[in-house]
Amino acid sequence: MKVLDPLVGVAEATFFMNRSNELLGGVTPITAIKEGRLDDVKRAVRAVAAEKGVYQTPL
Repeated sequence: MKVLDPLVGVAEATFFMNRSNELLGGVTPITAIKEGRLDDVKRAVRAVAAEKGVYQTPL
């Protein structure tokens, strides 16, 4: 949330964290974090930021 919120706003970041994500095998980012898959979540965040045209620096 700390990384994504400034890039896309709190509403979009919250939506991202709570919806299933195909880049995470269909689970939510919250579930992936609980499973210890933080690197996968970071890649998914970068993909969203790149899609929005706001990705600039590596996470």
